[in-house]
Amino acid sequence: MIIPSFEEIKKVTDSRYKLVMLVSKRARKIVDGNEPLEETELQKPVSIALDEVVKGDVVYGPTMTDDQYDEYIEEQKNEKLNILKAEMLKEIKLDTVEETEAIEDVEEE
Repeated sequence: MIIPSFEEIKKVTDSRYKLVMLVSKRARKIVDGNEPLEETELQKPVSIALDEVVKGDVVYGPTMTDDQYDEYIEEQKNEKLNILKAEMLKEIKLDTVEETEAIEDVEEE
């Protein structure tokens, strides 16, 4: 594992607690399947996360609570579902109009 100097850590944050939280959250995302932000020969998620943090690829800032994040994800899902529903309704209406026209054409013959 790369152990950065305290000077490097101070560039990221003045709080060791914040550093630990940032690295642990990023490492968890890597474990959950997120790809590293840069190519690296490091293998362990914590080492990769620490390297990304020290390089400035991952920064500490305002975040959402779990409830806020869940709400945001739910809103995104609902928006996508509404778009899909609207597209499906258009297709159904088009199919219905085409079927109605086809029936009318057959009846006219």
